[in-house]
Amino acid sequence: MGQPKIVDKRNSSEVGEYAISFAARDSSGNDYDHAFIVWYYSDPQHLRTNRKGAGFYPVGGDAYDLTIGGTTGKVFDDSRERIAKEIIVLVNSDIFAAAQAVQSQYETGQTYRLLVNDCVSFVAAVANTIPSLFVPDRITNITPSTFISSMFDGN
Repeated sequence: MGQPKIVDKRNSSEVGEYAISFAARDSSGNDYDHAFIVWYYSDPQHLRTNRKGAGFYPVGGDAYDLTIGGTTGKVFDDSRERIAKEIIVLVNSDIFAAAQAVQSQYETGQTYRLLVNDCVSFVAAVANTIPSLFVPDRITNITPSTFISSMFDGN
């Protein structure tokens, strides 16, 4: 993994640290590309930083279901994924909470459909909660790795 890029979008000082990482999987050895979120937040005593990954995946389905019909989607823990490229965005607690609310929406029965509502759509929806963060166009950045690379380069 190359060095992550860190972008500070905090607009005020507050107790606690919050960051949202937008990451692309190191797909060497895997047969598919993937984008996901890593949540960073300090514990209530501010003694350590917690880290939790989250990615949106299809649950079942065949090629038709993944592209045309859609299949059930689910958020899984991606904390152990190897990261190829990552942009870490420092945010305030209110933005962090708004971004986590997006994940909650994806945890309650979203339909997974490639290029319409997939792992990149999940990452983009979370990214769009952060004011003034550059979020790339999905039309020109179709794959997870190109989307994250464009986000990395644009911020």
